Amino acid sequence: MAIGYDPIRYKIAARDNWNIVAFEYDNDWASKDKGPFKSTAELVGAADIRPGDFVLDVGCGTGAVARQVARRLQPSGMLVGIDFSRGALKIAKSSAPEGNFIEMDAENIGLRTKFDKILCQYALMFFPDSVQVLARLMMLMKEGGRLAVAVHGTSEGVPYFGTVMDPVLYHIPDIRPQGTPTVHRFGKPEDLRQAIASAGFSDISVNEFTFEYHAGTFEEYWQDYMSTTAASIRSKIEEKGVQVVSAIKSEAESKAQRFIEDDQLRFPWQVLIATAHARKTDVSHAIQ
Repeated sequence: MAIGYDPIRYKIAARDNWNIVAFEYDNDWASKDKGPFKSTAELVGAADIRPGDFVLDVGCGTGAVARQVARRLQPSGMLVGIDFSRGALKIAKSSAPEGNFIEMDAENIGLRTKFDKILCQYALMFFPDSVQVLARLMMLMKEGGRLAVAVHGTSEGVPYFGTVMDPVLYHIPDIRPQGTPTVHRFGKPEDLRQAIASAGFSDISVNEFTFEYHAGTFEEYWQDYMSTTAASIRSKIEEKGVQVVSAIKSEAESKAQRFIEDDQLRFPWQVLIATAHARKTDVSHAIQ
C-alpha cells in the first residue's frame, strides 16, 4: 500500500537527492545550456535585467540562471540565489562568485530585501504550495517588480520524462504517492497563468518555446535517466527485480523509437516562460 504524500517528507527526500546528483546534473545539463537549458537565455532576457537591479533567483540550483544574470549586473546591482540543496549551492557559488547564495527553503523565505526582478527556472512545479511561494515572492518585490518563471511543458510536449516514467508507473503504480508534485504540473499555459494570478500578480504573459534535446543512443539515455532524473526512485525500481526492470526498459525503448534518427535520440522539449508584474495593492491576504 502506498504511503500518502507528505510535503515535509517529500522535501527532505528531494533535498537529499539533489545533494547527490547536483554535480552530474550541472555537468551534463545546466552548465551546457543544452536541451531545456537553452531556455535560460530566454528567461533572463524576459526578466529584462538592468545593471543596477537587485535580483533574486529562487530554486537557483547549480547556478544556470545566476551565471547569466551576473553578466548583466554592475557593482551597484545585487544577485541573491536561494536553494535547499547544499550540493547545488556549492557549485553555484563557484560558477557565479558575484552572487550571494543562501541555503533556504522557498516556502520559508527569510529575506527582507526588496527585489527589482525575481526569476525561477524549473522549480515552481516542485514546491508543495506553489501559490504560497509566489505570494511571498510578491511581498519581496519592489513596486512594479518583474517576475520571470520557466517550467516544463506537458507530458506530450516533453517526452523525455514519460518515455521511461510511463512504463515505471504501469509496472509500479504506487511508486509515487498520490498528490506528489510532478514535472508537468504547470505544463499548460492556463494552469501556469492561474497560479501566478492567484498570487496577486498582474500583466501576466506566457510564451511557449520548443527546444531539441539530443539524448544520445537509447542506452545512453537510459543510463542518464536512471542516474539523474530517476535517482530518487531508482532503488525502488530495482528492488522489484530484474524481470520488472527489463520490462520497463524494453517498453521505454519501444516508446523512444519515434524519436530516434541515425541511432540517436532527439527529443522535443516544450518550455513555458511566464512574466508578470507585482501589483501595487496590498496582497498580504494572499499569504494568510
